[in-house]
Amino acid sequence: MPDNHTVAPSPQVAILASTAPVSGLGVVATVVLLLAWVLALYFPTTLSMVSIWARSETFAHGFVVFPIFLYLLWRQRDELAAVERTRCLPALLGIAGAGAVWFIGERVSAIVVSQMAMVAMIPFAVSAVLGTRVAAALCLPLAFLFFAVPFGEFLVPNLMDWTADFTVTAIKASGVPVYRDGNYFLIPSGRWSIVEACSGLRYLIASFMVGCLYAYLSYRSPVRRVTFIIASIVVPIIANWLRAYMIVMLGHLSNNRIAVGADHLLYGWVFFGIVMALLFWIGSRWREDDIPLGASSMTTRALSHAPPLHSRQWPMLLAVFVLTAMWPPLLAYLEQGAMGAKVDLGRVGDRNGWLSIPGETSAWRPDLSGANGELRQTFAKDGRAVGLHIAIYRDQTPDAKAITSTNQLARTSNALWQQVGADSVSATIDGQRFSARTAVVTGPRQRLAVWQWFWVDGHETSSEFLAKLYQVLSVLQGHGDPVAWVVVYMPVDNGAVNTSNTLQEFSTDMRGSINAALRRAGAQ
Repeated sequence: MPDNHTVAPSPQVAILASTAPVSGLGVVATVVLLLAWVLALYFPTTLSMVSIWARSETFAHGFVVFPIFLYLLWRQRDELAAVERTRCLPALLGIAGAGAVWFIGERVSAIVVSQMAMVAMIPFAVSAVLGTRVAAALCLPLAFLFFAVPFGEFLVPNLMDWTADFTVTAIKASGVPVYRDGNYFLIPSGRWSIVEACSGLRYLIASFMVGCLYAYLSYRSPVRRVTFIIASIVVPIIANWLRAYMIVMLGHLSNNRIAVGADHLLYGWVFFGIVMALLFWIGSRWREDDIPLGASSMTTRALSHAPPLHSRQWPMLLAVFVLTAMWPPLLAYLEQGAMGAKVDLGRVGDRNGWLSIPGETSAWRPDLSGANGELRQTFAKDGRAVGLHIAIYRDQTPDAKAITSTNQLARTSNALWQQVGADSVSATIDGQRFSARTAVVTGPRQRLAVWQWFWVDGHETSSEFLAKLYQVLSVLQGHGDPVAWVVVYMPVDNGAVNTSNTLQEFSTDMRGSINAALRRAGAQ
């Protein structure tokens, strides 16, 4: 006869059925708590990211990063229930290091550094409280959080140059004559320019973020994931080149009746959308999302009895709270009373035959904002006149700092002056290496050759990266954060070679007087 009695589940199976969901939810709740704690504690930094998302179309994707992270976290709740949770003491060093980087970023007004450091605290906090195995299981979702940081504007100049190179080459290959001057070019039907919006950065960042998300959700093989992510970077760059070429040719072939107004952007987005749809359609042919993602059943049975947060982990959670909370009060204490007071640069003294004369060689001024002090002088020697413009920054803030993408020799939005060329030069002066960025600026009936470098607490460099490092060194030494733009310029009247020689001679001869004036200003 059949056995009709009911067999009771074993105690081990009963524990599995009752505690696995709770344990998974406990891990999720702990991660959400750590995320909320860091974002709230560093609220000014969080707000700085949100404000950039709101005002910049390039970084508007930031609004969906945290919701997507929460979805990815919830999606792995069952897998997390099976992962062993142990505290990780070395991760506390990571939190302390990220906090120190945040502190330095705030002191030198490197907002993207502060934002990166704040986000980096979250993976370190998860590792410290829940262990490296949980952090490893959440590696890609935690890495996805970095898309919230508005980062990548430093790529704009290179992307603009590449787009201009391809567009001009393609136009020539199409049989249309073209004259190029920097990122401006002239064809028989009109004048075109490659500006920041044409760089394709917004396409690149959007594609990269969506590509990473798609690769994570659709593939299991690391090779396929990496391949698709690389494609999501390369394809939008090439698509933007083709988009720029298409816009110019549509305008040219239609005698500027289409693709020159609002439809310029519309055609660009439609084309980009088609290209990206093709990318994801091709990528879908190798999808692996039908393969389950998670730990083995044996691992689940062995580890699912762990409580949501072990009693030994509560002290670690408290340590994380203390380590993350110490930096904002320290910053507030050191910055109390700091004011962006005006700085008197005085005058740069005559030197080596260069004499200060009244008047100016040009009405052009660099597009700089927020400086504590500015100085303009004109010097002459042997019938040659060179203009000098100095802008010094001190006690810098995110809205008034020397090294930022908004400070340029000539912004593309400048209706009168345009920068059409850029390069760099280097020389040895008094046994020291000296470098400067060179450019050509054109305006109303005038063409200027320009040299520019940064002065940072006695150090000179043409590199924005090195200038930031010198600024950090100055802050750590207790010298504050003085940074100056030094710009010398003159009209291109006697040829580029003679102009360059004159600017080099002036920079060599007057370097001592310029540095003396900046040292006096920096000590005020």
